[in-house]
Amino acid sequence: MLSEKICPRLFFALTLLGATLPPPASSQTLKSGEVAVLASYYEIRGSDCLPLRAPRVTITQAPRLGKANVMQTRGQTAGSGRCAYKAVPISQVVYQADRPGDDLLAWEVKYQDKALGTRRYSATVGVTPAP
Repeated sequence: MLSEKICPRLFFALTLLGATLPPPASSQTLKSGEVAVLASYYEIRGSDCLPLRAPRVTITQAPRLGKANVMQTRGQTAGSGRCAYKAVPISQVVYQADRPGDDLLAWEVKYQDKALGTRRYSATVGVTPAP
């Protein structure tokens, strides 16, 4: 289970039925001390809705003003389509804001599906002082 501080609504990129969606907005604003899920990834085989292991996610550029980690958890697929609400293993990129400023981080996602291969993503996080 994820900590209450994590805001899983922020960004989700996923693989569903063998197709990947582009990641949403690549920037986010947080206050010092906040923790946010920047991206979540899962993979499911569309022919029989078989959940595969969570894609392997690696931080390739560490942030300077905060911390980034990759967490493994369980979740559900999106609420539409043939494989709706299927339980799946998920890899998440989690960022903890430490100091104010603009931070940049990057990560790589390796999928089991050879057609998807390896994808690279990045995000800019604006960190403002906590009140």
